[in-house]
Amino acid sequence: MAEQGQQGMDRGDRAHPIALRAKDKSWVGPVIDYKDIDILRKYLTASHKLMSRKRAGTTAQQQQALKIAVKRARFLALVPYSGT
Repeated sequence: MAEQGQQGMDRGDRAHPIALRAKDKSWVGPVIDYKDIDILRKYLTASHKLMSRKRAGTTAQQQQALKIAVKRARFLALVPYSGT
């Protein structure tokens, strides 16, 4: 029983495994630009609505950058506002 108590203490002394992982912040992924129409159309539906995060497979930051890029492209008439 003393050994089990020691194992429990050792486990509590260690940092959480997630805290030990190093995050690489130098690479942020592909840059979404409003001028790149092919990438923007990939994330638009047939009715020219922006796909959901779940369907597109993007993170929150990527979805926000995509939303801003689509709005800018629509303003400059590079992408239509609606499908009709």
